[in-house]
Amino acid sequence: MMCILEQERAIAERATLSGVVVWAGPQQCRVIRDDTALEAEALVRRQRPVVGDRVRLISRSEEVLEVAGIEPRRTRLSRPRVMDAGAEQVIVANVDVVAVVVSILTPPLHPRLIDRYLVAIQYGGAEAALVLNKMDLADAEQRSAAGKILAPYRAIGVPFFPVSTLTGEGIDLLRDHLARKTSAFVGHSGVGKSALVNALYPEIGQQVGDVWKGYGRGTHTTTVSDLFRLPDGGALIDTPGIRSFGIWNVPREELRNYFPEFEECRCRFRDCMHLAEPGCGVREAAESGEISSARYDAYLRLLE
Repeated sequence: MMCILEQERAIAERATLSGVVVWAGPQQCRVIRDDTALEAEALVRRQRPVVGDRVRLISRSEEVLEVAGIEPRRTRLSRPRVMDAGAEQVIVANVDVVAVVVSILTPPLHPRLIDRYLVAIQYGGAEAALVLNKMDLADAEQRSAAGKILAPYRAIGVPFFPVSTLTGEGIDLLRDHLARKTSAFVGHSGVGKSALVNALYPEIGQQVGDVWKGYGRGTHTTTVSDLFRLPDGGALIDTPGIRSFGIWNVPREELRNYFPEFEECRCRFRDCMHLAEPGCGVREAAESGEISSARYDAYLRLLE
């Protein structure tokens, strides 16, 4: 009897169509091919197609298409599955930039979430950007406080964009940065990702939700990821808001590689894990303020 892998290979060899997934549900997906939207059954057993995937399709009948295979992903953003931490959940695939959207006030800034996202983005092969939204809600003191919290990320070279969808602050700069690229917006619920999509590209027309009053937590305006093709040839993926984000499958000994500020610190041992080893330059730099102690603390927490 043929194994599942052999069956899928045999089916994929008969595929005659291909396209890019712009929406994916549990059992169906929408694929764009030559500017035409096609509905297909997503019955691949080993891995489900996600938004951004390049897939091969096979015709089951005149009206039914099925995903026969998924092309190798050049980048991916993954997390552990919510109900099964031992399994991978790919959020988006084949993106150039993942923009972590945070809010200056509501919901409040969570640097630990940013740290986890940055590791996962780098591990998956994409570039990161940081978008500080709702700048119109903050006074000078609040802007200064947020700037201090986010300074460590600017120091390591993460592109940073303070924006307001109400006043238009920073929108043009962000649009220029994303031009002709495939990008994805990720972040907490209620940070304004869908409103940001609208401000950048009004033709997309995403729905915008309000933040729950009394809780400071956002509604899930976007319930599934959607890919929008842009006039400049790029694409933008709006993902659902999350409550938490975990890191998937990063080897413990590789975690230090995703903290670029550690690279300039000289340690006595080449395989230093930056814990209690003698002559650890990273620990000394964090204690002296040469690198961010908050980032070093984030590394230790993730290492645990």
